[in-house]
Amino acid sequence: MNPNLSILRDGLRAALLLRPRGNPALPGPGAFVLALATYFLVEAITFWMSAEPPRMFYGWGATQILADSLLTLLAAWILVRMADRGPIAWGVAAIALAATAATSLVVHWPLQWVATLIYERGLPVTAAAVIWLSMAWWFLVLIRLSRWLMPRRLPVAVLAAMLAYAISAMPWWWLPGAPLITQDPGRAQAAQASPADETDAITNTGFDDEAYDDAADFDPEQLMFDQPGLLADAIDRLRPRKPGASNLYVVAFGGDGSEDVFHNEVEFAGRLFAQRFDAEGHVLLLDNNPASLATRPLATLTNLRIALAAMAERMDPAEDILLVYLTSHGSRDHQLFVSLDPLPLNQIGPDDLATALQTSPSIRWKVLIVNACYSGGFIDALRDDSTLVITAARSDRTSFGCGAASEITYFGKAFLAEALNETTSLPGAFEKARSKVDAWEARDREEQRSEPQMASSRSIEAKLDKWSRALPQAAAVAFSSDDADAGVSAESESASK
Repeated sequence: MNPNLSILRDGLRAALLLRPRGNPALPGPGAFVLALATYFLVEAITFWMSAEPPRMFYGWGATQILADSLLTLLAAWILVRMADRGPIAWGVAAIALAATAATSLVVHWPLQWVATLIYERGLPVTAAAVIWLSMAWWFLVLIRLSRWLMPRRLPVAVLAAMLAYAISAMPWWWLPGAPLITQDPGRAQAAQASPADETDAITNTGFDDEAYDDAADFDPEQLMFDQPGLLADAIDRLRPRKPGASNLYVVAFGGDGSEDVFHNEVEFAGRLFAQRFDAEGHVLLLDNNPASLATRPLATLTNLRIALAAMAERMDPAEDILLVYLTSHGSRDHQLFVSLDPLPLNQIGPDDLATALQTSPSIRWKVLIVNACYSGGFIDALRDDSTLVITAARSDRTSFGCGAASEITYFGKAFLAEALNETTSLPGAFEKARSKVDAWEARDREEQRSEPQMASSRSIEAKLDKWSRALPQAAAVAFSSDDADAGVSAESESASK
């Protein structure tokens, strides 16, 4: 085999912790250049596969590869100097750099994917262990190379590997990293703002103007003036808690006023939890639909904060359970879309919701459900030992079923209309809903499944289990649109949201 090409084979063998087979004295500086080109190619492939479209080349990523290659050259120099084999420095450096590229492709990239998947399944400690394994793998590669150069000098070989690791890997714990290829933010923002891409649009200007024909009939100033009274009336209608048992309190929030699908879900969530889960008189609905402007407070961040604070004052904060159901569009940067054109309403991010939940008195037991695209991005800000967090999608995935022709979203149908009518266990309902959503998306041949997420703990699941077993028997609650018993069509439109 050509000596320069053999370094690619030996780099792969070293990445797999196998002994190189070539003669490191044969390759020259050209072999290092070949390894550098291979490294660029591997990084381009992995970053291209990982980046969301539309993609762009990022110049700082190239400088990072060059800097990493220089550090690898210094690490190889340490190995050959401590092995007293200076003349083979270029060959060892080329193999080490080829091993860097191979390790990135066959170890770091897969383990990073696995760690992300594990983390999104609610196992942060296991995910961290996978990341540490990925970081430690390069040290094992250097041990393999050092032992190859010094087969009979184990202590010196280990010391040389430690020094080489300190030179080639540890600086990146402090130096900023940059991708070679990443998403083009300008083009992505333009695509999100396009009326043709309703999936990701989350702008203050709203969606299609025609969607707001009904909303044009209201006086925006008068509507905002009415909000304190509407919200106060809704709070005053809340009934006192029932003593001697854990009470369920519900806040349902429909963020986007341009599509009835979110209004339908809020209405149904209110009826479902009131009738089937013994929350009658403990339900507060916030909705941006034009049909309910005169009778119901708006779904705004301010109203949500006030509603949660009011719930906290009426609950037994150590015994009762708060359930918050939010449904709307969602964006890649994890903002829940809040809109009623032409009102300039604030969007809701994970930290906004987490702050709103910091009530006084503090509510211990919480179930937080976010039904939106990319809603998995809310999990980190909301999870704790006494909170169940459920989202309709992964942090990097869309969910389905919204749109003007839809009556209910896929997740809303699966979780609210079907699973919670089959079981009173909220974690159990999520598992049923996740299976249903996956089956529907497979039927519709969606290229990327939404993959609903749940973050839980033993404490909250034990609390919910005890509460659900004490619920009185109640019949299923049929989903209906606009108070007409229309049922739930399995063929509802699969527009992404």
